[in-house]
Amino acid sequence: MKSLPSVGFGPTHGYLYIHAAPRVVLKNIEWGLAEILKTPLSIKWDPQPLASGSFRSELSWSGVQGCASNLVSNLKGWHYLTFELFESPNSGSDGSLYMFTPELGLFRGTVGAHGDLMIHENQIKKILDENLRTVTVFDAIENLLGKRWDEALNPFRHVAMGQEEYSARLSV
Repeated sequence: MKSLPSVGFGPTHGYLYIHAAPRVVLKNIEWGLAEILKTPLSIKWDPQPLASGSFRSELSWSGVQGCASNLVSNLKGWHYLTFELFESPNSGSDGSLYMFTPELGLFRGTVGAHGDLMIHENQIKKILDENLRTVTVFDAIENLLGKRWDEALNPFRHVAMGQEEYSARLSV
């Protein structure tokens, strides 16, 4: 009898944006990612102007479907990391979007074939069942969409795109 691999089936790929990481864990991050992706890594780190003493990087990755959750588990174990990871949907499976900040913790969203963040019927039913006030329902739906994580990561995205003037408006 043929057994399936312990993580996913078939290839996938994605992007990892480490927005802020302290210098002391940079090599450990590289080693952990290399072990999961089964390939040696040498990541180029740039200073992160929004978080003094931190560094940022971005990379594309390839692996078996589902290895994104292993990457995220490894990364969220390091203190003071701010990152987002995208696993592309393919071969009939949905993708994933993970966003993490030390203040907010981890957000995970399902990404459909066209790149949309998907909210499933049962998630909406649960919100409506648990919340009687309209404002609470809107807040809960915004949580499903990762709005607070998206807003917290947006200044870091601007820096990554070379728009460092955005950093002047952020008080850290």
